[in-house]
Amino acid sequence: MIWEFQLIEFLQNHGSAFFDTFWSLISMFGEELIMIGVMGFLYWCYDKEMAKFLGYSLLTSVTLNGLIKNIVTRDRPFEHPEWNIENKKPSTAGGYSFPSGHSQASASLFVSSAIWLKRKWMTVLAIVVPLLVAFSRLYLGVHFPTDVIAGLALGTALSFLLYWLHNKVKDKYILYFATLIICAAGLFYCKTEDYFTAYGLMLGTLTGFLFEGKFVNFTFEVKWWKKLIRLAGGLVVLLAFYFGLKVLFDLILEGSLYLRMLRYAIMAFAVVGLYPALFKKFNF
Repeated sequence: MIWEFQLIEFLQNHGSAFFDTFWSLISMFGEELIMIGVMGFLYWCYDKEMAKFLGYSLLTSVTLNGLIKNIVTRDRPFEHPEWNIENKKPSTAGGYSFPSGHSQASASLFVSSAIWLKRKWMTVLAIVVPLLVAFSRLYLGVHFPTDVIAGLALGTALSFLLYWLHNKVKDKYILYFATLIICAAGLFYCKTEDYFTAYGLMLGTLTGFLFEGKFVNFTFEVKWWKKLIRLAGGLVVLLAFYFGLKVLFDLILEGSLYLRMLRYAIMAFAVVGLYPALFKKFNF
């Protein structure tokens, strides 16, 4: 719709170098790096059960986002040369446009956190942060207004639905594998990296949760400085698997979406399911 292009042009015409930087930073609250950091801290150092719910909610949401994007296949605003719209953050503007993945992911993470914690300050964050992320995506020229509205709505609605399912279905083997089977539909038609990345992370994370619960079952009864060791060590393990597997799999078949999915699945399973076993072995 014409008004969507006009709004983005208006925002960018009234922008500046400062706002380019500011909104790029705000946009990071809907990106992988921040999410992984938050999830890692919660899972290894703070509240494992909360982390499991957030992991289930967030990864299901972003995987469904990829499924929808590959059905709608909407181009991004800057891909229309008849409008003067600049892509101010190319590194986060791959794939299709509708719905906004950043908006949906930030809504899923913060709304799910607010539902779990039931704290007023978290409820405020759950409203403010996703709205700021959504606005940043408009200013940066990578999404239409209807993209971010849909992303916010889906992320919020899924948070409540998945919280209900998480509490209703006590057997997590059934819940996790049913979700994985449903979301596997994209393996037959999706053509973008975001879906295969999200599905790989969900596959590795959910199976990792089940593995840890059955064979590891670590506790939080350690001193605070040992929890910091957990967090630092986890980030090292994460980066080692991320870059190590990338080099290895690129040698096998560079650019393969299925190998990309496998790489993220192995990485997630390693840090969620296997790494915690070291907590008991080395008492940290």
